[in-house]
Amino acid sequence: METVKLGIATEYIPGRVNVGLYVSDNGARLIDSGLDDEAGRKIARMLEERKIPLQRIVTTHSNADHCGGNAFLRKRTGCSVAATKLESVVIENPFLEPLVLWSAFPFGELENKFLQAKPSEVDLIIENSGIVDESGLEAVPLPGHFLDMIGVRTPDDVLFVADSVFSEELIEKYAVMFVLDVGAALETLDRLIRAEAAWFVPSHAPASENIVPLAEANRKGLLRVSEAVLESCGEPASREKILQGIAGRFSLSMSVSEYVLNSAAVGAHLSWLRKRGQVAPVVEKGVLLWRKTR
Repeated sequence: METVKLGIATEYIPGRVNVGLYVSDNGARLIDSGLDDEAGRKIARMLEERKIPLQRIVTTHSNADHCGGNAFLRKRTGCSVAATKLESVVIENPFLEPLVLWSAFPFGELENKFLQAKPSEVDLIIENSGIVDESGLEAVPLPGHFLDMIGVRTPDDVLFVADSVFSEELIEKYAVMFVLDVGAALETLDRLIRAEAAWFVPSHAPASENIVPLAEANRKGLLRVSEAVLESCGEPASREKILQGIAGRFSLSMSVSEYVLNSAAVGAHLSWLRKRGQVAPVVEKGVLLWRKTR
């Protein structure tokens, strides 16, 4: 397992989900743990070969691809797990992630490792802003994507920004980037544009010394989807009908898991447009419809 060194004590492990590594005198801190047991096993093996004890995993948020290795690593190393209060509830009760997406207990096709990690205990509840522990890692609030997501800044001034931004390739491929709160996600992008750090490390894009172009691309992508959702409400339309139109507009083919993710994201855009007074809900013949306001 290769790592990329970004500071005296800060590295990251590139992959489908970039995992942060901060090594101090008393051991290592991970920033997230990857998708599953296999990701955890590879990380454990790498640390064992380097003879570095794992002290703690700081989990940015509870999406399965960020905490899926927690259970394996905690069992193998006895490490601590830290997360914010809201995110810790899902980390310890991971069926809640597909429950949030589907708004009911999940059916079988949603009970998969991409939407539901193995449960792992969180033994350190942290605030979403401020110093995490004696290592000097600092939590940075990054609202919008999930319940209470954080970024993590290391003493080397490397800022891990989790899922606040996605690569331009992913935006082009999937069009609809998952968020639960569009307004908060846009505000987070504004803060990232103003932020200063030696390096920025997104979870789903390469590390960069300048986050501004990527933040702007994500802003453009979010607003493009909001515009498409608003246009779909020219005639009263259900969320399912709106998502069908979005899929056609951006040539999306979806698995069941991708469908519920995109449906939740469309719901987030509708909530944001309603807050701005651009759409309004109405129930007709037992169907919740959305229409543009005058």
